[in-house]
Amino acid sequence: METLGRALCIITGASKGFGRAVAKEMARLVEPGSAFVLVARSGDELRTLQTELAESGVEARCVVLDLSLNESPERVVRTAKEVFSPDMEHVILVNNAASLGDVSRFGKSFTSMAEVTSYLSFNVSSALCLTAGVLQAFPEQSGLRRCVINVSSLCALKPFASWVLYCSGKAARDMMFKVLAEEEPDLRVLNYAPGPLDTEMHIVARTETRDSSLRKVLSDMFAEGKLVKCEASCATMMKLLLEDKYKSGDHIDFYDI
Repeated sequence: METLGRALCIITGASKGFGRAVAKEMARLVEPGSAFVLVARSGDELRTLQTELAESGVEARCVVLDLSLNESPERVVRTAKEVFSPDMEHVILVNNAASLGDVSRFGKSFTSMAEVTSYLSFNVSSALCLTAGVLQAFPEQSGLRRCVINVSSLCALKPFASWVLYCSGKAARDMMFKVLAEEEPDLRVLNYAPGPLDTEMHIVARTETRDSSLRKVLSDMFAEGKLVKCEASCATMMKLLLEDKYKSGDHIDFYDI
């Protein structure tokens, strides 16, 4: 494929970082008549992105909310249904929204059920519920391609000391979407790990991580210029989507390409 076609693109965590880069790159690759649903907690940044997309001729709707709240996935799906038109040929959901969690502590300190539940609600439960809602709203039908992307991480595959919440959440999401790929043969599912991105999350990671050896690795990556620009990683993900040769459900890392 040379383009993503006339698409409905739903992107969570779209206000900054990788999500913002994905929105801008997808806007360049869709055909006229496409629509975007941009989801994030930061309204001002989201509306700025909406304006930028409008200037390039792409309609975008903003949904400002906290995905960890029970009614949030339903609000996103409702907005997606409002902007969808019958001549659209592609529905793309990018599950990008995520948080690092408290990395200043080791696993044995997490005794609060409420704290862990809150983290998993935002990072795991909301992704499943939103994806399920989108698939129900836009079921399998002739002429409609459906694609779900989970923004994953090396942490889904490898444990890192003091990152118990983040690693657990990413591993759960990877498996969740692998199961989805088994259940929905027509659906294209991609677990894409974008690499160590040069974002606000990495600043927090390299300054607050409790494990000293991991903190040094992160700091050295920054000092040596080894962090990946969001735009570069996004371009790699778009290459995967356009070529459409990956096995549905696979975990593919930026460095694999």
